[in-house]
Amino acid sequence: MSGDAELEAEAARDRGQKVAINAFPSESSLASLPESPDAYTHTAFMHTISDMADLRLHDAFESAPSLSLDDLDVYQQLDVGDVDTSLMSRAKLKAMVKKQVTPKKILLRDKLAFVAGTVLAMLSAYWLGWSPTTFYRIYTAEAFVLFTLRWALYRIKKWHYYLFDFCYVANVLLLVHLWVFPHSAYMHKVTFAYAAGPLAWSVVAFRNSLVFHSLDKTTSLFLHWFPACVAWTERWHPDVHVREYNKKSTEAMAEWHNASLLDLVVLPMIPYLVWALLYYVKIFVLSSSRIQQRGYDTLFNYTTANPKSGVSKFVKQFPPKAQPVAYMALHVTLTGATFAVCKVWWNYYHAHTVFLLAILSISAWNGASYYFEVFAHRYVQMVGLPSKPARKKQ
Repeated sequence: MSGDAELEAEAARDRGQKVAINAFPSESSLASLPESPDAYTHTAFMHTISDMADLRLHDAFESAPSLSLDDLDVYQQLDVGDVDTSLMSRAKLKAMVKKQVTPKKILLRDKLAFVAGTVLAMLSAYWLGWSPTTFYRIYTAEAFVLFTLRWALYRIKKWHYYLFDFCYVANVLLLVHLWVFPHSAYMHKVTFAYAAGPLAWSVVAFRNSLVFHSLDKTTSLFLHWFPACVAWTERWHPDVHVREYNKKSTEAMAEWHNASLLDLVVLPMIPYLVWALLYYVKIFVLSSSRIQQRGYDTLFNYTTANPKSGVSKFVKQFPPKAQPVAYMALHVTLTGATFAVCKVWWNYYHAHTVFLLAILSISAWNGASYYFEVFAHRYVQMVGLPSKPARKKQ
């Protein structure tokens, strides 16, 4: 193995990207095979699998981090032991991949995922209407499951640097407020500004879609829309324990229910700016070389990759070295603007409610566009099923 190949293999082992196939013959039987000039090292084997999976399954019309068939990543499809793949020819690899990734398996999993996503959405909607004061409980349970899965999957796909973004920090702060400092009026207002501000507007900015069969799209929508629902319940239907606590003091009651622009813009901006500074140092200074060398993706790369997007047009006006600063300055400006709008949602129940319904409707429209304009036309070809001929009219 060459020096470059050894470094690449070492990097792959560090990332924990181990691929294996249970159906492979044993090592002893493999050792008896003649060595082919077309043999692959372990690292090359992984890249071959990935390329083949891309040709067969990858959704080319969607760019990262949202994939139409996000669960069809090869690392989730195959299960391999410690097999020496250096003796395997390209033909044998293709045969094994074709055997493992079958249309029936893909269809079954997507159907099950669609059912689970639909039931989860119905359960969440029922809970929000039935007991808004306890909605934060189902949010907490779902957050634990979905964020754990996202961390594991994004680590495999080299997207884990997305988890440093503010949306995840805001969710963590909301959970801390709900379970550690539930009576804190300060955290109540700060998390309200985060959830009803940048998180809710991110559904529009990132075109989050209501796509029930996709774990990635479901998690992205949950990340942005569910905290906004929790903030709505905290503002208009606080938990019974919070109400009892506030009844003990007129000042506490007033502090909980009243909020000025200072409370919703300036105070939330303080911890946000702390995050912005740490994020800049981490992504653009400390880990910049590591991100480039290992091909990790970040939100900065994602938002500036499309030359037609407004963010990309703004950032690309600046010299390359100044683009991270320009990106962060734009991020701060837009976030502050969404904080200011939160004053309307805080003061007016109906306006706040209509806003949330509008955001949900936009995500539903995005999902419908995805299903009927993109997914329906490509799914059959991507999975590899033959198209069924249309029935003739009698």
